[in-house]
Amino acid sequence: MKQIGGSAAMEGVMMKAPDAWALAVRLPSGEIHVERHEEPSLYRKYPWTRLPLLRGVVALVDALSVSYRALSRSAQLAGEEDEEELSGAALYGTIALSTLIGIGLFIVLPAAVSRLFIDAAASPVLYNALAGVFKAALLVGYLAFIGRFPDIQRYFMYHGAEHKAIAAYEKGLALTVENVRAQPKFHPRCGTTFIAFVIVTSIVVYSFLPRPDVIWWLLLGRVALLPLVAALAFELLRFSSSHTDPVSRLLRWLGFRFQMLTVREPDDAMIEVAIASTKAAAAAGEPLESELVA
Repeated sequence: MKQIGGSAAMEGVMMKAPDAWALAVRLPSGEIHVERHEEPSLYRKYPWTRLPLLRGVVALVDALSVSYRALSRSAQLAGEEDEEELSGAALYGTIALSTLIGIGLFIVLPAAVSRLFIDAAASPVLYNALAGVFKAALLVGYLAFIGRFPDIQRYFMYHGAEHKAIAAYEKGLALTVENVRAQPKFHPRCGTTFIAFVIVTSIVVYSFLPRPDVIWWLLLGRVALLPLVAALAFELLRFSSSHTDPVSRLLRWLGFRFQMLTVREPDDAMIEVAIASTKAAAAAGEPLESELVA
Protein backbone atom coordinates (compact mmCIF):
# COMPACT_ATOMS: atom_id res chain seq x y z
CA MET A 1 0.00 0.00 0.00
CA LYS A 2 1.29 3.43 -0.79
CA GLN A 3 0.00 6.95 -0.53
CA ILE A 4 0.40 9.42 -3.33
CA GLY A 5 0.11 13.14 -3.28
CA GLY A 6 2.08 16.28 -2.77
CA SER A 7 0.23 19.31 -4.08
CA ALA A 8 -3.00 20.93 -3.02
CA ALA A 9 -4.59 19.88 -6.31
CA MET A 10 -3.28 16.34 -6.29
CA GLU A 11 -3.83 14.56 -3.01
CA GLY A 12 -4.68 10.92 -2.81
CA VAL A 13 -4.07 7.45 -1.48
CA MET A 14 -3.42 4.20 -3.33
CA MET A 15 -4.13 0.85 -1.70
CA LYS A 16 -3.25 -2.53 -3.16
CA ALA A 17 -4.98 -5.90 -2.90
CA PRO A 18 -3.70 -9.18 -4.42
CA ASP A 19 -5.82 -8.81 -7.57
CA ALA A 20 -6.36 -5.07 -7.82
CA TRP A 21 -5.29 -1.63 -6.70
CA ALA A 22 -7.53 1.27 -5.75
CA LEU A 23 -6.98 4.99 -6.01
CA ALA A 24 -8.83 7.71 -4.09
CA VAL A 25 -8.06 11.33 -4.97
CA ARG A 26 -9.35 14.56 -3.48
CA LEU A 27 -10.25 16.62 -6.56
CA PRO A 28 -9.90 20.42 -6.70
CA SER A 29 -13.70 20.57 -6.30
CA GLY A 30 -13.40 18.89 -2.92
CA GLU A 31 -15.03 15.63 -4.04
CA ILE A 32 -13.28 12.28 -3.55
CA HIS A 33 -12.82 10.38 -6.80
CA VAL A 34 -12.39 6.61 -6.33
CA GLU A 35 -11.44 4.01 -8.90
CA ARG A 36 -10.41 0.36 -8.71
CA HIS A 37 -8.05 -1.23 -11.24
CA GLU A 38 -8.20 -4.99 -11.63
CA GLU A 39 -4.58 -6.09 -11.86
CA PRO A 40 -3.13 -9.23 -10.23
CA SER A 41 0.10 -8.81 -8.29
CA LEU A 42 3.21 -10.39 -9.73
CA TYR A 43 3.21 -13.09 -7.06
CA ARG A 44 -0.32 -14.08 -8.14
CA LYS A 45 0.81 -14.39 -11.76
CA TYR A 46 4.11 -16.15 -11.00
CA PRO A 47 4.13 -18.42 -7.91
CA TRP A 48 7.95 -18.63 -7.91
CA THR A 49 8.07 -14.95 -6.93
CA ARG A 50 6.86 -15.94 -3.43
CA LEU A 51 10.14 -17.66 -2.62
CA PRO A 52 12.16 -16.14 0.24
CA LEU A 53 14.65 -13.45 -0.91
CA LEU A 54 12.97 -13.27 -4.33
CA ARG A 55 9.69 -12.01 -2.86
CA GLY A 56 11.29 -8.87 -1.43
CA VAL A 57 12.67 -7.65 -4.75
CA VAL A 58 9.45 -8.59 -6.57
CA ALA A 59 7.28 -6.78 -3.99
CA LEU A 60 9.42 -3.66 -4.30
CA VAL A 61 9.31 -3.63 -8.12
CA ASP A 62 5.56 -4.27 -8.09
CA ALA A 63 4.94 -1.49 -5.56
CA LEU A 64 7.06 1.02 -7.49
CA SER A 65 5.36 0.21 -10.78
CA VAL A 66 1.84 0.63 -9.42
CA SER A 67 2.77 3.73 -7.40
CA TYR A 68 4.18 5.55 -10.42
CA ARG A 69 1.07 4.77 -12.45
CA ALA A 70 -1.21 5.84 -9.60
CA LEU A 71 0.72 9.09 -9.26
CA SER A 72 0.38 9.76 -12.99
CA ARG A 73 -3.34 8.97 -12.88
CA SER A 74 -3.94 11.27 -9.90
CA ALA A 75 -2.20 14.09 -11.76
CA GLN A 76 -4.53 13.51 -14.71
CA LEU A 77 -7.57 13.67 -12.45
CA ALA A 78 -6.32 16.94 -10.98
CA GLY A 79 -5.81 18.35 -14.48
CA GLU A 80 -2.02 18.65 -14.02
CA GLU A 81 -1.15 16.27 -16.87
CA ASP A 82 -2.51 15.45 -20.31
CA GLU A 83 -4.98 12.61 -20.47
CA GLU A 84 -2.40 10.37 -22.10
CA GLU A 85 -1.44 7.59 -19.74
CA LEU A 86 2.16 7.00 -18.88
CA SER A 87 3.48 4.41 -21.33
CA GLY A 88 5.31 1.31 -20.19
CA ALA A 89 8.58 2.57 -21.63
CA ALA A 90 8.21 5.96 -19.96
CA LEU A 91 7.21 4.37 -16.66
CA TYR A 92 10.14 1.99 -16.44
CA GLY A 93 12.48 4.65 -17.81
CA THR A 94 11.46 6.93 -14.93
CA ILE A 95 11.95 4.12 -12.42
CA ALA A 96 15.37 3.30 -13.92
CA LEU A 97 16.51 6.93 -13.81
CA SER A 98 15.33 7.32 -10.21
CA THR A 99 17.16 4.11 -9.30
CA LEU A 100 20.40 5.29 -10.91
CA ILE A 101 20.24 8.61 -9.06
CA GLY A 102 19.59 6.77 -5.81
CA ILE A 103 22.51 4.41 -6.42
CA GLY A 104 24.83 7.32 -7.12
CA LEU A 105 23.82 9.31 -4.04
CA PHE A 106 23.32 6.58 -1.48
CA ILE A 107 25.72 3.82 -2.56
CA VAL A 108 28.55 5.17 -4.68
CA LEU A 109 29.02 8.52 -2.91
CA PRO A 110 29.13 7.16 0.69
CA ALA A 111 31.48 4.36 -0.39
CA ALA A 112 33.85 6.78 -2.12
CA VAL A 113 33.85 9.32 0.73
CA SER A 114 34.43 6.64 3.37
CA ARG A 115 37.64 5.56 1.60
CA LEU A 116 39.10 8.97 2.44
CA PHE A 117 38.94 8.11 6.15
CA ILE A 118 39.29 4.34 6.52
CA ASP A 119 41.25 1.64 4.70
CA ALA A 120 38.54 -0.69 3.39
CA ALA A 121 40.94 -3.64 3.08
CA ALA A 122 42.31 -3.32 6.61
CA SER A 123 38.99 -2.64 8.40
CA PRO A 124 36.05 -3.72 6.17
CA VAL A 125 33.46 -3.74 8.96
CA LEU A 126 34.47 -0.32 10.26
CA TYR A 127 34.64 1.02 6.72
CA ASN A 128 31.14 -0.22 5.88
CA ALA A 129 29.80 1.08 9.19
CA LEU A 130 31.13 4.54 8.32
CA ALA A 131 29.64 4.29 4.83
CA GLY A 132 26.33 3.36 6.45
CA VAL A 133 26.54 6.41 8.72
CA PHE A 134 27.20 8.66 5.71
CA LYS A 135 24.31 7.02 3.86
CA ALA A 136 21.94 7.52 6.78
CA ALA A 137 23.10 11.12 7.26
CA LEU A 138 22.46 11.91 3.58
CA LEU A 139 19.00 10.39 3.71
CA VAL A 140 18.03 12.02 7.01
CA GLY A 141 19.31 15.38 5.80
CA TYR A 142 17.42 15.08 2.53
CA LEU A 143 14.15 14.08 4.21
CA ALA A 144 14.51 16.78 6.87
CA PHE A 145 15.13 19.38 4.15
CA ILE A 146 12.20 18.50 1.89
CA GLY A 147 9.99 18.05 4.96
CA ARG A 148 10.12 21.83 5.48
CA PHE A 149 8.10 22.46 2.32
CA PRO A 150 4.31 22.76 2.81
CA ASP A 151 3.43 20.43 -0.08
CA ILE A 152 5.74 17.70 1.24
CA GLN A 153 4.35 18.17 4.74
CA ARG A 154 0.88 17.42 3.35
CA TYR A 155 2.32 14.40 1.55
CA PHE A 156 3.65 13.15 4.87
CA MET A 157 0.24 13.78 6.48
CA TYR A 158 -1.36 11.56 3.84
CA HIS A 159 1.29 9.00 4.72
CA GLY A 160 0.00 9.06 8.30
CA ALA A 161 -3.61 8.78 7.12
CA GLU A 162 -2.73 5.71 5.10
CA HIS A 163 -1.02 4.03 8.07
CA LYS A 164 -4.00 4.74 10.32
CA ALA A 165 -6.49 3.36 7.79
CA ILE A 166 -4.43 0.19 7.34
CA ALA A 167 -4.18 -0.27 11.11
CA ALA A 168 -7.97 0.08 11.54
CA TYR A 169 -8.61 -2.35 8.68
CA GLU A 170 -6.17 -4.94 10.05
CA LYS A 171 -7.86 -4.74 13.47
CA GLY A 172 -11.25 -5.39 11.89
CA LEU A 173 -12.65 -2.03 12.96
CA ALA A 174 -15.35 -0.17 11.06
CA LEU A 175 -13.63 2.28 8.74
CA THR A 176 -14.97 5.49 10.22
CA VAL A 177 -13.04 8.72 10.67
CA GLU A 178 -13.23 8.33 14.45
CA ASN A 179 -11.87 4.76 14.45
CA VAL A 180 -9.11 5.54 11.97
CA ARG A 181 -8.05 8.73 13.72
CA ALA A 182 -7.50 6.77 16.96
CA GLN A 183 -4.93 4.44 15.35
CA PRO A 184 -1.14 4.94 15.55
CA LYS A 185 0.44 6.87 12.72
CA PHE A 186 3.47 4.56 12.55
CA HIS A 187 3.28 1.13 10.91
CA PRO A 188 5.82 -1.72 11.32
CA ARG A 189 5.77 -2.57 7.59
CA CYS A 190 6.25 0.99 6.34
CA GLY A 191 8.52 1.56 3.35
CA THR A 192 10.47 4.12 5.38
CA THR A 193 11.35 1.36 7.86
CA PHE A 194 12.35 -0.78 4.90
CA ILE A 195 14.85 1.91 3.84
CA ALA A 196 16.30 1.98 7.36
CA PHE A 197 16.70 -1.81 7.24
CA VAL A 198 18.41 -1.54 3.84
CA ILE A 199 21.05 0.69 5.43
CA VAL A 200 21.57 -1.72 8.34
CA THR A 201 21.67 -4.78 6.07
CA SER A 202 24.11 -3.15 3.65
CA ILE A 203 26.68 -2.69 6.43
CA VAL A 204 26.70 -6.44 7.05
CA VAL A 205 26.51 -7.65 3.44
CA TYR A 206 29.09 -5.24 2.05
CA SER A 207 31.57 -6.20 4.77
CA PHE A 208 31.95 -9.56 3.04
CA LEU A 209 32.87 -8.10 -0.36
CA PRO A 210 36.23 -9.49 -1.54
CA ARG A 211 39.05 -7.20 -2.70
CA PRO A 212 37.81 -4.01 -0.99
CA ASP A 213 41.13 -2.39 -1.94
CA VAL A 214 40.07 -2.24 -5.62
CA ILE A 215 37.90 0.86 -5.97
CA TRP A 216 36.03 -0.14 -9.14
CA TRP A 217 35.17 -3.54 -7.67
CA LEU A 218 34.21 -1.96 -4.36
CA LEU A 219 31.65 0.25 -6.09
CA LEU A 220 30.49 -2.29 -8.70
CA GLY A 221 30.11 -4.97 -6.06
CA ARG A 222 27.84 -2.71 -4.03
CA VAL A 223 25.56 -2.12 -6.99
CA ALA A 224 25.55 -5.82 -7.92
CA LEU A 225 24.61 -6.85 -4.38
CA LEU A 226 21.83 -4.27 -4.04
CA PRO A 227 19.05 -6.79 -4.89
CA LEU A 228 20.40 -9.12 -2.19
CA VAL A 229 20.53 -6.26 0.32
CA ALA A 230 16.95 -5.27 -0.53
CA ALA A 231 15.77 -8.88 -0.30
CA LEU A 232 17.36 -9.39 3.13
CA ALA A 233 15.99 -6.07 4.36
CA PHE A 234 12.51 -7.15 3.25
CA GLU A 235 12.78 -10.43 5.15
CA LEU A 236 13.96 -8.50 8.21
CA LEU A 237 10.97 -6.17 7.87
CA ARG A 238 8.60 -9.10 7.48
CA PHE A 239 10.01 -10.93 10.51
CA SER A 240 10.24 -7.97 12.88
CA SER A 241 6.68 -6.83 12.11
CA SER A 242 5.19 -10.16 13.17
CA HIS A 243 7.30 -11.09 16.23
CA THR A 244 7.60 -9.74 19.77
CA ASP A 245 11.09 -10.87 20.77
CA PRO A 246 13.54 -8.20 22.02
CA VAL A 247 15.39 -7.96 18.69
CA SER A 248 12.15 -7.48 16.74
CA ARG A 249 11.00 -4.81 19.20
CA LEU A 250 14.33 -3.04 18.81
CA LEU A 251 14.05 -3.14 15.03
CA ARG A 252 10.50 -1.78 15.13
CA TRP A 253 11.67 1.01 17.43
CA LEU A 254 14.42 1.87 14.92
CA GLY A 255 11.89 1.86 12.09
CA PHE A 256 9.46 4.08 13.96
CA ARG A 257 12.22 6.60 14.74
CA PHE A 258 12.99 6.74 11.02
CA GLN A 259 9.30 7.13 10.18
CA MET A 260 9.26 10.33 12.22
CA LEU A 261 10.90 11.89 9.15
CA THR A 262 8.14 10.92 6.70
CA VAL A 263 4.93 10.58 8.71
CA ARG A 264 2.77 13.38 10.11
CA GLU A 265 -0.58 13.42 11.91
CA PRO A 266 -3.33 13.76 9.24
CA ASP A 267 -6.50 15.82 9.34
CA ASP A 268 -9.97 14.32 8.98
CA ALA A 269 -10.24 15.19 5.28
CA MET A 270 -7.11 13.16 4.56
CA ILE A 271 -8.44 10.28 6.65
CA GLU A 272 -11.60 10.29 4.53
CA VAL A 273 -9.50 9.82 1.37
CA ALA A 274 -7.54 6.97 2.96
CA ILE A 275 -10.78 5.29 4.03
CA ALA A 276 -12.24 5.57 0.52
CA SER A 277 -9.15 3.96 -1.00
CA THR A 278 -9.07 1.18 1.60
CA LYS A 279 -12.74 0.32 1.06
CA ALA A 280 -12.29 0.21 -2.72
CA ALA A 281 -9.22 -2.02 -2.51
CA ALA A 282 -10.99 -4.42 -0.13
CA ALA A 283 -14.26 -4.38 -2.08
CA ALA A 284 -13.90 -7.99 -3.23
CA GLY A 285 -13.29 -9.21 0.32
CA GLU A 286 -9.60 -9.84 -0.35
CA PRO A 287 -6.92 -9.20 2.25
CA LEU A 288 -4.97 -6.07 1.44
CA GLU A 289 -1.32 -6.47 0.62
CA SER A 290 0.56 -5.11 3.59
CA GLU A 291 4.06 -6.52 3.32
CA LEU A 292 5.38 -3.13 2.31
CA VAL A 293 2.81 -0.45 2.96
CA ALA A 294 4.41 2.81 1.97
